[in-house]
Amino acid sequence: MNRIADPSACSDGINSGYAEENIVESIDRVIKLKDSLVSYRKVFPENKQSNKKPIVFLHGTNSSGNSSFGEIKKAFSSDRAVIIPDYAGCGNSELPLETLTIEHLAEQIAAVIEDSSNIPVDLVGVSLGAVVAAVVAAKYPNLIDKLILTAPWATNSDPRHQLIFNTWLHLELNDKSSAMAFALSHALSPEFISSLGHETIQWICSQPAEKGIEKRIALGLSIDIKDYLTQIDKNTLIIGLNSDTLIPPYLVREVYKNINNSTYKEINSGHAVQIEKPAEWISLIKDFIS
Repeated sequence: MNRIADPSACSDGINSGYAEENIVESIDRVIKLKDSLVSYRKVFPENKQSNKKPIVFLHGTNSSGNSSFGEIKKAFSSDRAVIIPDYAGCGNSELPLETLTIEHLAEQIAAVIEDSSNIPVDLVGVSLGAVVAAVVAAKYPNLIDKLILTAPWATNSDPRHQLIFNTWLHLELNDKSSAMAFALSHALSPEFISSLGHETIQWICSQPAEKGIEKRIALGLSIDIKDYLTQIDKNTLIIGLNSDTLIPPYLVREVYKNINNSTYKEINSGHAVQIEKPAEWISLIKDFIS
């Protein structure tokens, strides 16, 4: 998904009284792993007596936690803690020097969950974040209660997927402004993009990508999590987006077919559903975790 707003800077410490967000308290932390850094923001529930499980949101290839879910968190923070990591080199996180693997990203998220909250948590992933979330649920089942995967994919074998991601990677390595335009054209539905107008589209296309994006695009070309999917034993909601040209619903349904105890739903949206159809997406998630 495309980054359309600059993420807030992350730092250790506690912030109280965000009047504009009606948030009582939040904390930002950075965790040092063996070969990388991962950070997260935890927003505490307004209702301090709430006993609902925390919810964790995982962003996609070209976005930070804040740019993806800065508005979404408000819909959940009244009665549960909301945890939003920056991982995989996005925002205030770092990548390992060696080749990036989906297992390394799952390790980063497991470290965030263990550091940030009582377990288990409800885990929500979008796009690459959904792929990571699935691996977390398979490898670290004690950390997860319910699992929500939006626009995931299972393998890199689909010819069209290879075409899209190879083109994206080529542009990112050789023509960054065109890469951003290409990514935007697949992040949102045609109607939604047109509704933005020329000036907004040009502004978005002028923004820099999240650092290290080429490694995450390359990772998207090497995904094969079918074996992990068959190990997932959590109640799972899988959401396809019927105007998504980056991860079309037929790829999402392959994930659904490989996870027991899973439910499949579709939303009439492009890839960045949290931007395009936030209310409908939030409603599906809330109904599932309630």
